[in-house]
Amino acid sequence: MGKIILLNTPIGNLGDMTPRVSEALKTGVQFAVEDTRVFKDLLNHIGVSLQGKRIVSLHDQSEGTQIGKLIEMAQHDDLYVASEAGSPIVSDPAYPLVIAAYEQGIKVESYSGVSSPIMALELSGLPPIPFQFHGFLPRESGKRAKIFQNVGYGTHIFFEAPTRVEETLDELGELLPEVELAVVRELSKKFEQVIKLKAGEWKERKKEVNFKGEFIFLFHKKEESQAFSSEIRELAQEIVATGATPKQTAKLLGLILDRPTKDIYSEMSRQKRHE
Repeated sequence: MGKIILLNTPIGNLGDMTPRVSEALKTGVQFAVEDTRVFKDLLNHIGVSLQGKRIVSLHDQSEGTQIGKLIEMAQHDDLYVASEAGSPIVSDPAYPLVIAAYEQGIKVESYSGVSSPIMALELSGLPPIPFQFHGFLPRESGKRAKIFQNVGYGTHIFFEAPTRVEETLDELGELLPEVELAVVRELSKKFEQVIKLKAGEWKERKKEVNFKGEFIFLFHKKEESQAFSSEIRELAQEIVATGATPKQTAKLLGLILDRPTKDIYSEMSRQKRHE
């Protein structure tokens, strides 16, 4: 029985190719890749012949039958798995294949390399611990806003398409203007760019950005005791302006304590009865 071997390929600069990945590309026979054309171009760039290699596609729309075929290939010989760039697992399609491999008792290995979320974190100048990687954001504005409002303490890392990154950061600047933001573009490539700012400054500073290429943005949210969500702030301002009903007080305390409003309200009611 063979193995599933995950290949972390360069995200831009071919000099980041590790010797182990390079050797696998030269000697490997079976490859499952996100984009066969991009993969063949990579082999041509590093002078590896396509002769004798079996290269099949693995993408987000791969049906279960395709996963089954790849598992069958791995049962006979090593199957190398690669995405267009970086990790085949991070926001790329290899995860279902890995799960299927473990279910079939097939060993999985990783030949590591450059990781774009980690590289962006290193360049951002934001606190590195704790951090959370979220992948690509939803296309819908309301769903993005919900994510921004509900993230916890720490540095948060997102991928975003160049066609949506301006709009997305406009929204972030309105919702969380005080968070520290880093916008990172074209990592390891000729036109690599890193811009650090407050999210509320984005609309003034975005003219510095060329909206082409690969984008990652990161922001750091302070501990909740220092930076409450916009929902908490709005409710607190409403209470200051109009006075608080018991239900409003329970809702505010529930948001602060991360507990259901009805539980807080019930406890407050019981306490009042005992007085």
